Amino acid sequence: MQSMEKRLPFQADWNALEIGCGTGLLSCPVSSMITSLTALDTSEGMIDELNKKIRSRRISNIQPVVSDIFTFPHVPEQKKEYHLIFSNMTFHHIANVNGVLYKLYSLLLPGGYLAVADLDEEDGYFHNDGNEKVHHGFRRSLFKTQLLQHGFTDISFSTAAALTKINRVNIEKTYTVFLVVARKSKEQ
Repeated sequence: MQSMEKRLPFQADWNALEIGCGTGLLSCPVSSMITSLTALDTSEGMIDELNKKIRSRRISNIQPVVSDIFTFPHVPEQKKEYHLIFSNMTFHHIANVNGVLYKLYSLLLPGGYLAVADLDEEDGYFHNDGNEKVHHGFRRSLFKTQLLQHGFTDISFSTAAALTKINRVNIEKTYTVFLVVARKSKEQ
């Protein structure tokens, strides 16, 4: 959240979409700075936990949705496009990254921001389950190329966090998380 605050010019009138919201670790603080937040997650259990936080904190501007981005019930006639789309540690779980980037670009308003925090390319031991179908992080230069191919501009990376853990081969290792911020062209 601190990295996002440093890099994004949050505005009170923004509508935002979060991909892979989980239990609302970022949803809740982001919602306090904007008008509305649609929070997507494929896990009903995660959305249930987010709903508990929303009730206990009396948050009125988060709309939780159990969905993935491809089946997200976005109704074009309603034209609910977003000033900001963000995710945290979700993209390495997405098989079709190019498809998701294409979809997200289409949902952004002209001049809107995409903010993705995820693992830098790693040794493949970050996840405890070696059979889990995940990307082993991302090489920043290749992720930037994908963003450019989908029309994103003003792309910049920073290191948002460093996570030190005992990985699944019992070695203590530090894994870095990048934050990339990109924009949809204003001329759309």
